This record gives sequence, C-alpha cells and structure tokens, in this order.
Amino acid sequence: MDKYDLVERYEALGDENDYLAAKRLFEQDLTGESSALDRRQYGYLLECHGRRTLRRAVDQYEQAMSLDPDQDKVQYQWIAAKAALGEPEDAVTRYRDRVAGAPGEVRWLRLLSEAYLQARDFGAAAEVIGTGLGLSPGDPKLTYDRGEVKAARGDADGALADWRRAHELDPEDFGPVYMSAFLLEQRGRLTEAAEAWRHILEYAEAHDWELTAIWPRQMLERLEQLLEDRQHPGRT
Repeated sequence: MDKYDLVERYEALGDENDYLAAKRLFEQDLTGESSALDRRQYGYLLECHGRRTLRRAVDQYEQAMSLDPDQDKVQYQWIAAKAALGEPEDAVTRYRDRVAGAPGEVRWLRLLSEAYLQARDFGAAAEVIGTGLGLSPGDPKLTYDRGEVKAARGDADGALADWRRAHELDPEDFGPVYMSAFLLEQRGRLTEAAEAWRHILEYAEAHDWELTAIWPRQMLERLEQLLEDRQHPGRT
C-alpha cells in the first residue's frame, strides 16, 4: 500500500499504524524537490492526526472535569481544545448555562468570558466581563480578558494598561506579560517588548526554572539584536 492510500485509510479508520506507516514513507521521500502533492498530502496526514489527538485530549479533559469539577485549569484547557477543533460554541453553551444557573458566581463569568474570547465574539465577551467586574472589580482574569477585547478592537494602550493591572493583581500570572510582549513588538515598540521579556526571564531564573527560561531568553536576545541593527543599520 502506498503512502497516499495510507492517508486515505487513516482518515477513514483512524488506525495509528496507518498513520505511522504513512508518516515514515513521507519522511523518507520528502526532499527539496518533492512535489506539491507530496507536501499537501503529508500536511493533511499531520492535520488528521492532530485533530484525532485533540479529540483524545478533549475526552481526557472531560473525564478530569467529571472527577474534579471544582478544578478550573482543566476547564480552560477544554475550552481552548474545543476552539482548536472549530467547536467553540460548545463551550459558550456550557458556560452560558452555568451563568444562568448561578448568575452571581464570578467563576462562571470568567469561564464564559474565555469561551466567548475563544469564539472571537468580542462583543459578548465585553458584556460578560463588564458584569463580572461589576461583581468583582479587582478580578485579575477578567481584567486580563478586558485587555484581550481592547487589543482585538485596536486599543493597544488600553490593552497594555489592563494587562499591566492584571499582572499587578496576580504577580505570579505572567500571561499578561507575554501578551504585552507580543503586542508591543507588533506595534514596533521593541525596547518595551524587550523589557517585558526581560521581566519574564528574570522571574524564571530567580526560581531556577531552566526550561521556562529558554524561550524568553531567546526572544530577548532576538529583540536586542533587532535593536542593535536598528541603531547601527550598516554594521554586519
């Protein structure tokens, strides 16, 4: 059976042995001269495998939520996985029902806000965030989410202010700092972006998180080189 037949079988049956056999054949054959068909079919094989893997992840998350319904982290992981599968509406429905059943509970508003953000429904997210912050004005997650809405609507300064405040409210959560670094670089504010990466790196190094420190160190070094090139454009 050739590699194209194996892709078709894997798509239809989901047999891991077909995936591994096809992957091995593609990787043996791929060169700089490989055809567009080879590239497309290998990509499709990987896409099919990724979707099936995500389905298994969703199943595990759902089992974890059943076993420990009070754990929030797995709820957010489930929301993200469902969105990656193109099914964000499942999370929206789930947490909209939870909010309806307990309208004053900020936990469900946080999760519903996340579901709307993953669905890219920023108007609905903004309404939920406003309700949640009305109940809990200093909530770090909802403050962070408000920054996401502002960023999506082109209000970079507003987003950065919210992310800065969210990090102040919860100094151990570096999600807002990562997002600030990305947005600052996108806006061409490289010095400030480098400072954000330096803050992440220093925290990781202070806690001896060697693996966590790798990426911010690489990003900081890259930005420092860009800044050097900007200051000395003719230097090689």
